[in-house]
Amino acid sequence: MKPSEINKNAKLYKELGNSKRLEILCVLHGHELTVNKIVQMTGMRQAAVSQHLMSLKASKLVQSKKLGKEFYYTLIGNTFLNLSLFLDHFTKVRPLVESEPTVIDPICLMHLTPSSSTYTTEYNGVRHYFCGKGCLTKFKNGVKYEK
Repeated sequence: MKPSEINKNAKLYKELGNSKRLEILCVLHGHELTVNKIVQMTGMRQAAVSQHLMSLKASKLVQSKKLGKEFYYTLIGNTFLNLSLFLDHFTKVRPLVESEPTVIDPICLMHLTPSSSTYTTEYNGVRHYFCGKGCLTKFKNGVKYEK
């Protein structure tokens, strides 16, 4: 492997080595979200989310487009598929299976699969799945769906 490729891979692994950036990548999977929505879903501060998004954008993992006053962020190409394969190789996490059932985050109404949800909890005998820590926290505090 060439030194330039080694440096490129090292930068990518550094990006992926941050759990907050990985959480942002997970909530962006299959979605186009604003910074405010990511803040709501992850429970992180707005400044931290913005900083992580700038870093992910510089690493060519996410892209943004401006609609009105808002910037919408999405994954670039097959970023999540590539991340799933990467995680499967190193942590034995299974990549997403197309036949897996769809579940809905009860706070933000994001469509997920059980394996793509970041958090899960059981309440009154029903298992609930969440896109991020922010939605789980709101659920535990009794908050219902928010737009």
